Amino acid sequence: MSDAIPVEIGRDFIPATNPVVRLRQHPSGFWFVLWGELAERASFYGMRTLLVLYMVDVLAFSQAGGTTVMKAFSAACFLTPFLGGWIADRRLGAYRTILYFCLPYVLGHIVLGASQSTPGLFAALVLLAIGSGALKPNASVLLARIYDAEGKTALLSEAFSLFYAMGNLGGAAAAIALPLVVKVRGGQYGMALAMPALLMALAFGIFAAGKRRYPDDAVPPPRPSEPRRRAVERRTLLHIAGVFGCIAIFWLVYGQNADTWVYFAHSHTDLHVLGGIAVTANQTQALNPLLIVLLTPVFNWIWNVVKRRRGGREVPETQKMLFGYVVVVIASAIMAYAGWLARSGTPVTVWWILVATALMALAELCIVPVGLIFAYRHAAAGTKSVIVAAFHMMAFLGSMIGLSFAPFYENGLDPAAYFALLAAVMVAMTFVFVPISGHGIDSRRPK
Repeated sequence: MSDAIPVEIGRDFIPATNPVVRLRQHPSGFWFVLWGELAERASFYGMRTLLVLYMVDVLAFSQAGGTTVMKAFSAACFLTPFLGGWIADRRLGAYRTILYFCLPYVLGHIVLGASQSTPGLFAALVLLAIGSGALKPNASVLLARIYDAEGKTALLSEAFSLFYAMGNLGGAAAAIALPLVVKVRGGQYGMALAMPALLMALAFGIFAAGKRRYPDDAVPPPRPSEPRRRAVERRTLLHIAGVFGCIAIFWLVYGQNADTWVYFAHSHTDLHVLGGIAVTANQTQALNPLLIVLLTPVFNWIWNVVKRRRGGREVPETQKMLFGYVVVVIASAIMAYAGWLARSGTPVTVWWILVATALMALAELCIVPVGLIFAYRHAAAGTKSVIVAAFHMMAFLGSMIGLSFAPFYENGLDPAAYFALLAAVMVAMTFVFVPISGHGIDSRRPK
């Protein structure tokens, strides 16, 4: 018998091939987590969109000071999920951790909008970081446990992709709408900052309303550790660490679309899309969340077709990630080529960036929601929320690695060389990932 840690894979339930019928087969608890996630992400990203200018316009921060506070807050939001994961794994379970920590989350939004003072700002950000940190890993774990309990893990990949898309949709909608509220209100932030509080209260209500549809996730007493199982857990943890390390490199390259790609669009491209229609440099980023939402059902259909052709066997998560990494290499190579064209001094078409952004969205769908499933399925019992929190932290680690690359952009390396360097890093990482994808724990049969 294999001594691999059991991986939860439903064998009896067979999803319908019709996508509409299959959607109705999802457990009822899924819909509460899905809509709760949409409301929570809308509250968080709506608030974050307003935060920098709120500090400058209302609290009289300098731009440098506002940027420093924003980066510290972002870092805290990546670190606090470990606290939320530990509390869920050791004390409360995923559902009660979500429910209890919604309260400081709502309070943080209220304090931020009502205080209009620097002490109030810092108190609000502490509450918001604690609240969002507790929810970030545990919503994913709660979602997965619903499918485990009902024996419908064959639908889990589709569920996580929809979960991820709805989070993107909520965040993007709030990031567009709330600045417009500030503009309509003549630069007043009161109403715009009240909306994230209402959205988070709504998320609390949705999560709580689904209680009867969630499985019991009381924390079991720790079982005695056997030497053989400890050895298996160590090997599994090392494999997870290898997968996560590669995901951090993905975030390093992916993160370029928020800064260096925007700078390149601003300085080296003709921003006309069709005829006389032009976009701004930072609007090129808006394509990503839109494509995530639009392509999610397409990807679900593709993976289901592939699964049927494999005789009902799921494509291993690491194989999906490998495909995503190859797509990232192609996107990076396109940007390097665009940079090479720009060496002539003539602005290149913005379509190079738009195509690369579309490819990054494709890659993201193969890596991020899939990585969440990988983290949950292969974490040992009693560590699932912490391992999912570690997965989320890879985005922070990738950003930190990116700090060592950023000073070289157009300061020693022109865009062509800079993007080519990142493409080369991604190629090297993809080669490192190949043996992981082919010979990791995905390939082991569960007990």
